Amino acid sequence: MKIYISGKISGLPFEQVAHKFNSAEERLKRQGISKVVNPIKLDHSANTEQDWAKYMKTDLIALLDCDTILMLPCWPDSTGAKMELQTALNLNFNIIWASE
Repeated sequence: MKIYISGKISGLPFEQVAHKFNSAEERLKRQGISKVVNPIKLDHSANTEQDWAKYMKTDLIALLDCDTILMLPCWPDSTGAKMELQTALNLNFNIIWASE
């Protein structure tokens, strides 16, 4: 099992996003899941323009290498997370709905 973490990133302070995504990653690893993709840890350095679409392309490529998606509670407020969820649904991924 390889899990991709999905939730709202854009428009939030980085410290808040980092806490939310890193906490989810730590919880998964404590549960014995060693393959976790945390999008805030992906290499986005080539995106020097900080273009949202380029961030999403990098994230979607990483998602495609997974078989499960963890949807954080904030996902409905995120266009990118909705895209990730739809991709996961189309590819018959396992979906985990995180609670607060």
